[in-house]
Amino acid sequence: MNNICQIITLSAIICAAFLKTVHAQEAPAPDQKIEFSADKVVYDQKLDVITASGKVILNQNGNTLTADNIVYEVKSGQVSAHGGITILEASGNIMHMEDAELEGDLKKGFINNTRVIFVDGSKLIARSGERDGQKTILKNAIYTPCEICVVEGEGKDKPTWQIKANEVIHDSDNKTIKYKNVKLELAGIPILYSPYFSHPDPTVRSRTGLLPPARLGRSTELGVFVQVPYFFDISQNKDFTFEPIITSREGVVFGGTYRQHTGNGMFSTSGSIANVNERDNNFEKTGDHELRGHIFSEGAFDINSLDNLGGDWQWDYAAKWVSDDTYLRRYYDDKSDVLESHAKVERFWDKNYATVGTYLFQGLDEEDNYNLTGQAMPSFALNMNEDAGFLNSKFTLDASGVQIHRIEGMRSRRMSAKAGWELPFQSSMGDFYTISASVRSDVYHNSNSQFPDLPQYAGVDGTHNRVLPKLALDWRMPFLKSTASTSQVLEPMFSIIVAPTKPNLPENVINFSNEDSRNFEFDENNLFSHNRFNGYDRWEGGTRLNMGIRYNMYTDNINLTATIGQSVRLNNTETFPIGSGYEGKASDLVGRVDLTLGEYVDYIHRFRLDKKSLDLRRNEMIISGGPKWIKASIRYLDLDLERDDNRLIGTELENRREIGTGLNVFLDDKWSVQGTWVKDILNNKTVSYDAGIVYKDGCLEFGLSYERRFTSDRDIAPSNTVHFRLVLKNLG
Repeated sequence: MNNICQIITLSAIICAAFLKTVHAQEAPAPDQKIEFSADKVVYDQKLDVITASGKVILNQNGNTLTADNIVYEVKSGQVSAHGGITILEASGNIMHMEDAELEGDLKKGFINNTRVIFVDGSKLIARSGERDGQKTILKNAIYTPCEICVVEGEGKDKPTWQIKANEVIHDSDNKTIKYKNVKLELAGIPILYSPYFSHPDPTVRSRTGLLPPARLGRSTELGVFVQVPYFFDISQNKDFTFEPIITSREGVVFGGTYRQHTGNGMFSTSGSIANVNERDNNFEKTGDHELRGHIFSEGAFDINSLDNLGGDWQWDYAAKWVSDDTYLRRYYDDKSDVLESHAKVERFWDKNYATVGTYLFQGLDEEDNYNLTGQAMPSFALNMNEDAGFLNSKFTLDASGVQIHRIEGMRSRRMSAKAGWELPFQSSMGDFYTISASVRSDVYHNSNSQFPDLPQYAGVDGTHNRVLPKLALDWRMPFLKSTASTSQVLEPMFSIIVAPTKPNLPENVINFSNEDSRNFEFDENNLFSHNRFNGYDRWEGGTRLNMGIRYNMYTDNINLTATIGQSVRLNNTETFPIGSGYEGKASDLVGRVDLTLGEYVDYIHRFRLDKKSLDLRRNEMIISGGPKWIKASIRYLDLDLERDDNRLIGTELENRREIGTGLNVFLDDKWSVQGTWVKDILNNKTVSYDAGIVYKDGCLEFGLSYERRFTSDRDIAPSNTVHFRLVLKNLG
């Protein structure tokens, strides 16, 4: 807005110079080139007045002024602009006025019926104001980022929210908008008063100051709670946010986040500390206090000094620690069951990748024991791909290694190397083949194996090695049928994998500790995998045949994908977990259906059928749909493990049987209500339910929700929680 004075001053100088009046004016600097045009320019020598009229346009340094009429009184230095005045600043801000009267050195004067539209769309409106140097002072003004429309015959619509003030001062020097005698109105209703309020104008990236509450509500555990952040703009590349959580039952949790950009990357560190009441597992206070807290830090950086070695180098880290298992859930609603910390270096070049790093873990479940938790100190991996130069085939080379350290108990070291070759091709019949061959060698060294974290994962002390060759053929043949409105693809598939069984005989596999292949379940995702175990420690041997069929149909309103298949092996020496779906020589049948019916229905069904009875052993369904104004969803999960203890042998997966529902009702384009409900069918208990209402438009977001949780974990009791959320555009 300070450009008003500059542009009008320069316009007067231009007019005077152009007409060669006897009153000399100072010429503008060479770097302040001015473009000026008007339909008519008149100089009244008797009155010593210069008048530009018609379509008056002035442009300087990207700032443009347009007006119907500009009058310059040479003797007094007063400039008057009238009719349709618009100033477009180089920053993108736009100012509209009906008229302006400036005098003296043109740094002071009066402006009337002013509207300022900032670059972000927010608006500042006043009937009158004045200009005093670099300050624009507006009387009885309104600020809002919301759309304001005037409909003929209906008057002005109320914006969703606005700030009304007796006086608003925009200081162009420090880029601040200040208000006096402020009222904050929502839907035209005053909800807050303050004698003073200020915020940066929209051209400011960041500034030190108080931020709106990040969390506000009430819960059974914390009572009334509010998180009120205060932001410190330390420098252009550094900032800190103080984020205390004030609770009525647990006192204050002091927290904060520091962020910094280093030029070659950035990092952030956050943490908290609280001196709170100690509670037992019955949720009762013991009478003592305890210090609890957490610290998280993460960052990623380019290593430019290694660019001369080729490829792209980078390193990143994450450091996560919490004082106890339930702290994050209780105070931050963080449901993580494990925290991972790491530091690693990575290199990317061509189609290749290499990394070396260290990984540490902190388990937060009740049964976790940090002294028995394995830590990878260190680990490395190398993946290389190279075109063979013939028949479109390629060679691969993979290497990896890790040392698993425990404070107490079993320790292990592993080194692995794998070489492979792959040849994809298509026959004249249109079917696709992939022939692949690989050989992998592992060397293990175990110690303290008599003290594993769980008995089924123990190895045997000493050094052990194995060689794992494998040969595979993958085949698929798509049959396509298309009409004017429908495309269908039927694709039978099979793969044959040939590998020795000896490495996986019970007397051999027991030598190798199991650190990274602990969770296994047979499903459609690993139906055609050459090795269905995760990680390296367990390997699928023996000769087997994987077979299945996939069907796709596409129309204007229907998309359908369905897959079903089974795996059969020549022997049953593999030690797959009982209940996993792959006991014996033949597996259960696994499949998946994805169906979309226009905009109304989305359906996903994952299943596993017993190989003999075809009974459902795994059943997972998600269906959602409805017209645009209402959307409902149902989720059902059933893992039938066929065991009394509901746990798979040789894995950490447990049985689950639960149902969940959700509902969103869109009352209009701004208002909606929503709710969810989750029940544990296996134990016949409701897990949780919630409901809420949300309002959202272009400049305001409001939410009010209620949640009831029935689960408990040590000092975390079943609770009721009310959450309140209010976000005002540009204010937070």
